[in-house]
Amino acid sequence: MRFRELPKKWKTKIITLSFISFLFFALLVIFNMFLSSYRAENERQRAKLVKDNRELIGERIEIPRNGKVSIKANLYVPDTIGDEPLPVVFNIHGGGFVGGDADVLDTQSDRIASEWNVVVVTINYTKADVKPVSYGCEEIRDVVLYFADQAETYGIDPSKFTLIGYSAGAYYAADSTRLLQKSDFDMASLVLCYPWTTGLNADKLEKDFPPTLFVLSGQDPISQKAKNYVKDMESEGLKPEVIEYENAVHSFIESNNPEGMIEDSADMSDVINSEQESLAREAEAAISEWIRLR
Repeated sequence: MRFRELPKKWKTKIITLSFISFLFFALLVIFNMFLSSYRAENERQRAKLVKDNRELIGERIEIPRNGKVSIKANLYVPDTIGDEPLPVVFNIHGGGFVGGDADVLDTQSDRIASEWNVVVVTINYTKADVKPVSYGCEEIRDVVLYFADQAETYGIDPSKFTLIGYSAGAYYAADSTRLLQKSDFDMASLVLCYPWTTGLNADKLEKDFPPTLFVLSGQDPISQKAKNYVKDMESEGLKPEVIEYENAVHSFIESNNPEGMIEDSADMSDVINSEQESLAREAEAAISEWIRLR
């Protein structure tokens, strides 16, 4: 039967469905164009943060995974190494889930490796505009498990592994720790600095979840919101500890390093200044002491 021979009501239905299908397809094309542009711009911004290999203090390494894409990371080793296996700090950068790069923690990671006498690993997890957040958490989990498996090669102690995350990186660190427990590997400790906690569920954590330290900024709304998650953890029978720096702002720890100046073209004077730098070094010392006692 030809279209013109159909009853009027069927013609109307077909035309309406055709229009809806066309509109849906058009919106899908527009969304994909927007997404491609969004990803390209994020990638361009991330590329600005990557150091030339000659400028990087740490050592670039690549973590292999069976049947999966390998993971890029930077490695920092103390200047002086004794006979005892060293603790490891996995240093997880922030960036609003779609920004940042492991290289922004280059100076800081080199400093704490020497000052804390630990091996430091920074991880270039896949950002959320490319893969779901869960994928990045799995990458971090796999890096930790790789180093646990290669402990003798690196001269490290798997019983003294700590994850430290900043802002969105703290979300990744927290959920990676949960995944590690599901893989029967327990971190020695977890440090969450002004963490993004929306989406984290304390009721999914095991009762023997690793000791957790929150480092909060008094002048930061994200830090203040994280206090609700602290309470949620406590309601689940966990005992997180909190250090709050009343005059500190968001990202004060990692931004007060040479790399902090290149992260944003906007005025960063409220974050990068002598007061915030002093607080950052104070926080690092407190984190080091807390980790040492775990």
